[in-house]
Amino acid sequence: MKHALYIIIGTLLLAACSTTACLEEGEQLYAGIDEITYNIDPQARKLSKKQRRRLAKQQEKGVITAVNDAVKQVEALISGESVPHDGLAQMTEEERKHLVGFTGRGAERAEARAQQAKEEQLQTIQTEVDAVLACEPNGALFGSSSVVNPLNIGLRVYNRFYKSESRFGQWMLKTFGKSPVLISTVAPQTRAKVATNQLHNFGYFRASTSYELIPKKNPKKTRVAYHIQTGPLYLIDSLRYEKFTPRIDSLLRSTRRQRFLKKGTAFCAANLVDERNRIENLLRENGYFNFSATNVRFEADTLRRPLFVSLRVKPDTATTADALRPWVMGHTYVTLYDNTSATIDTLLERRSFHYAFHGPRPPLRPSMWLRANLHRRGQPYRLSDQNATLEKLTAMGVLSQVNIDYLPASLEEGCDTLDTYITATMDRLYESAFEMNATLKSNHQFGPGVSYELSKKNAFRGGEKVSWKIFGSYEWFLGKGSNSSLNSFELGSELALTFPRLLLLSRYRQHFAASTKLALDVDWKNRSGFFNLIQAGLGGTYNWTRGPFSHELTAFNLEFDRLLSTTATFDSITTANPALYVSMRNQFVPSAAYGLTYMSPHTRHPLWAQAYIEEAGNLTGGIFALCGKKWNQTDKTVMGSPFAQFVKLTAEVHKTWTLTPSLSLASRFFGGAVFTYGNSTAAPYTALFYAGGANSVRGFAARSIGPGGYRSPVRRYAYIDQTGDFKLEANLELRANLIGNLGAAVFLDAGNVWLLHDDPLRPQSQLTAQNLKRIALGTGVGLRYDLTFLVLRVDFGIGLHAPYDTTRRGFYNIERFRDGCALHFAIGYPF
Repeated sequence: MKHALYIIIGTLLLAACSTTACLEEGEQLYAGIDEITYNIDPQARKLSKKQRRRLAKQQEKGVITAVNDAVKQVEALISGESVPHDGLAQMTEEERKHLVGFTGRGAERAEARAQQAKEEQLQTIQTEVDAVLACEPNGALFGSSSVVNPLNIGLRVYNRFYKSESRFGQWMLKTFGKSPVLISTVAPQTRAKVATNQLHNFGYFRASTSYELIPKKNPKKTRVAYHIQTGPLYLIDSLRYEKFTPRIDSLLRSTRRQRFLKKGTAFCAANLVDERNRIENLLRENGYFNFSATNVRFEADTLRRPLFVSLRVKPDTATTADALRPWVMGHTYVTLYDNTSATIDTLLERRSFHYAFHGPRPPLRPSMWLRANLHRRGQPYRLSDQNATLEKLTAMGVLSQVNIDYLPASLEEGCDTLDTYITATMDRLYESAFEMNATLKSNHQFGPGVSYELSKKNAFRGGEKVSWKIFGSYEWFLGKGSNSSLNSFELGSELALTFPRLLLLSRYRQHFAASTKLALDVDWKNRSGFFNLIQAGLGGTYNWTRGPFSHELTAFNLEFDRLLSTTATFDSITTANPALYVSMRNQFVPSAAYGLTYMSPHTRHPLWAQAYIEEAGNLTGGIFALCGKKWNQTDKTVMGSPFAQFVKLTAEVHKTWTLTPSLSLASRFFGGAVFTYGNSTAAPYTALFYAGGANSVRGFAARSIGPGGYRSPVRRYAYIDQTGDFKLEANLELRANLIGNLGAAVFLDAGNVWLLHDDPLRPQSQLTAQNLKRIALGTGVGLRYDLTFLVLRVDFGIGLHAPYDTTRRGFYNIERFRDGCALHFAIGYPF
């Protein structure tokens, strides 16, 4: 109580400090943006008589510009300045009629396209201009440029301690103080000019931006209002590609649908740059190694039709013959250094590959270079082959440096053959990693964990990696009545062999980075008071990435689960719940799986999505069926253990909207189901779903809700059987940056699990239309501290609605408030 009183008194003292006390004479404190208004003239497409006379007077001049000056030159023409003429060809009467006048349905379609382009461009430019004008004042609420925290603690701390020479004062100033944001620092006049330039770049060549300073009651505080007159939007009237070679012209015509410049769309400088880059990538993908974006020139003419721009795309006059010539690939020269300072002393030639290295044999087998280098002698040069070659060489993980150069095979005039020169340095062969962690679970289990991994890279001179890992953990029970009999431990090891290619498929040319992992693992788990379990597995997994899509194919995974011992408590629980017994008994799980992950290339509003499917026991069940066993017979065993048979499907989507630089809204949706049949009546425990916990519905502890409306009468062991075959979950989180690397979040979570089949021992747990309404809902707040390499997170969840029946009626049915509170410590964001 005394500490709370000190905090209140301190806050009142700071609040009494003036926020403008430290301002010098003539300075004004920036108090945020008052408003940003856009004046959109509905008649903007119509020109005044004076403007028409000006354009008619310059009709004979024409406009020819390079992309770097295109917008500037168009602005000059519109303002009536003289623009250099470069001999633009005169149009025929038929061409002029086509460009200037449309009649009937053609005019209607053209006008509709123009109106759509104007609306789309206006939405884009408002976002861009708002970003240019945005500037956070002191005490900005969630990064807003308009809404300010009335306490403004940071500025008040600065005013109180900025002259302090004491250690405490300096510490307060450095830790909590925020220097004042002045009008002179914000520079609204400069921002208005930048906003106007941005409007011009997006095709609003007659736009203007003005600002107004609005004093507050305290004359030393001022807000800024911006007024934007967009004027008319200039559209592209015609587009022509001229003076390219016949082969290049054919490529440009065949990809016309991919153009960033299209008739009827806005004349935008960004689109000019994008189109130049597209042409460069297109031509370099088809053999034109020396072609670059600077070899593309634009000629713009605004005089043929008012408020429209006629564009012509041509090769720049400085373009060389080499840039317009397609190249084919020749020999490949590989120079490979080891990780010492040894000199190159050995040369080796294989087909069109030439190797230089130190020692009696190359550190990497020649076949590895043949697979990694996608260029082939006599084939056209392709930009994608160059990028994929570099990506595959880097993905091997055995090279510390890689560089690829291309040079003509000879200096003779007209040479069209490129030789590839790869220079690389081998990385260190051995690496090790030691990790420590601590876990605090919602079931009052706490303890440390350690792991150590030793790896050898390039084990067999083919980029292979052999790794051995050992890990262990120990957990104490911190709840009431804690004793050593409730402590748990885990000990395991894994031996893995990773290949930098798709094994058994390496004979095919792979245009992407890929790997194959074979792993053998053993895990011993002791859950004191319940069971002693050992798990052993052998698996093979393919991984590859193409563009924004990542693929993971588990070709096979053979897992044996065997209970070494159980306690009377565990036996009583499984006896009372036969489905739980089936999911945790000794069993053999032969499975295969495939996962597809998509990550959007957009960084402002990123989207992440994943779909996953896993099947187990179908091949084994088919073999038994061929041997005369019935498909639905449930007593079939392999090496004395029944095998699991199920199909599991999951889908998950994450979407984040960046509202301001320090405020974002993150969302998540998850859905999954596991279907059992044949030899199984219940899926293995590890394949089932649960709800609650630090990454789920945070208002409830892990495995404390579901399935459906079921509530275990024995709360102490309830988490064991509160799992389900079907799961739906949705999360929404508002994230804000507070001070430095400290962030805060407000979240809302909803979800539950259900059973696909009726279980009399767990009433109201089956997925039905009525039980689907039994959704757990929780909210809460949290703090996140970003250490760059990891994020520390603490969330305080509050349950709003439990899916099971309680003694309390109404939507908020939590019996006691403290029963609906959960504190979660975790590493990383929940999604």
